[in-house]
Amino acid sequence: MNRLLLSLTFSLVWLYSYGQKIQECSLYYYIETAKENSPLITDYRNQTEIEQAELKRLKAMYTHSRLELNGDYLFVPIISKDGGRTAFKWNARSATDYYGYDLGESSGSFHAGATWTQPLLGRSSYKIAQEQAKINTDMANNRVRMEEHQLERSVTEQYLLCLLDKAQIDFTDSVGTVIEHRIEIVRKLVANGLSKQSDLNLLMIEQEANAELHTAARQDYHTHLMDLNLLCGIDETTDVALSDISQPVRLRSDGKSSLFTEQYRLDSLNTAVALRSFNLQYKPKLDLFVNGGLQVGDFSGWYRHFGLSAGVTFSWTIFDGRQKRLKERQAGWQQNTIRTYRENSEYQRNMRIKQCLSELGRYDEREKVLDNQLAQYESVLSDYGREMDAGQVSVLDYITVLRSKIQTEKDRLLLRTNKQLVIAAYNYWNW
Repeated sequence: MNRLLLSLTFSLVWLYSYGQKIQECSLYYYIETAKENSPLITDYRNQTEIEQAELKRLKAMYTHSRLELNGDYLFVPIISKDGGRTAFKWNARSATDYYGYDLGESSGSFHAGATWTQPLLGRSSYKIAQEQAKINTDMANNRVRMEEHQLERSVTEQYLLCLLDKAQIDFTDSVGTVIEHRIEIVRKLVANGLSKQSDLNLLMIEQEANAELHTAARQDYHTHLMDLNLLCGIDETTDVALSDISQPVRLRSDGKSSLFTEQYRLDSLNTAVALRSFNLQYKPKLDLFVNGGLQVGDFSGWYRHFGLSAGVTFSWTIFDGRQKRLKERQAGWQQNTIRTYRENSEYQRNMRIKQCLSELGRYDEREKVLDNQLAQYESVLSDYGREMDAGQVSVLDYITVLRSKIQTEKDRLLLRTNKQLVIAAYNYWNW
């Protein structure tokens, strides 16, 4: 009983591990791993956190009070000639015959204390800062989506190259099996004197050529797989099996705006909010302040000169050389630039979609032609095979047709991969 439970547990663990391995070899695994390891996506996501921290800082600046410690010590040095003696004094309190500032107008002083300031009209500024932070966060999130979308396309294209190599490996294996079967038949015919040794040699040469193609395909598969791992940030150098894919053509609902134009909408909003933020300097500013501490000019009675003062500060910019109007003109030109880029981007996107659809139609027609050619080659090879078994046809003729079939099969494999690449491009732009 215990042995049965142990065996069952081992089987479940093995099946789970096998399932995990299959999942890790899928296109979904590579795409998600690339997103997870992308430093650019991490940067954009960190920018959203930075923006939230900046919003809290602006809230503190515009609405919260501020307490500052401050102080200053003023020296007024003179050269005194009182009493007939010339002397340098750092901070004279009284002198009649001297060189230096007029002590009646300026004398040394000491101030040390604290200042508490409370903005009274900062709510409107903080409201605009909130709008700016929201737009910046939306822009960072949109960059994340754009980068993820770009990674999906890049990983899919590299994955398709690997699948093409895999299909070529499988195809050379199947060709090798056919050639091996033909060699066995011709070897028997040669032994019975019904065929020539040169025919057997030709087949063996063809077998070696196919083996070289198989080796080249495996090398290409390894190279493209390593490029895929590098793109996804996977630290692995061993070959793994990849799952086959068949991408559907993803259609988008009519009337729904493209997500490619979202960046231009956010740029336009950001320009408008930046102008509103600039115009904040033309609004009235009113602050309440309280000063407290020590302020003396004569240190002999310094302990009696602790005190405080309070008041309000008000400022309002009335004229600054028409900077506001010039800034508004700059914003208008910037909005015009954004609108032009958006229209051009949408035009190019629509043209690429039309190009992909046109190419897909041609690929379907070409694949039908290649399928018909392969069916005819298969029929001819089948007839040649029966005739070779009876020693009625030359091996050279068989090899010639086989090579033509191999080339046509390669063309079909390449065509199918290119078709999948076009579908990936269509899905990328139709987003």
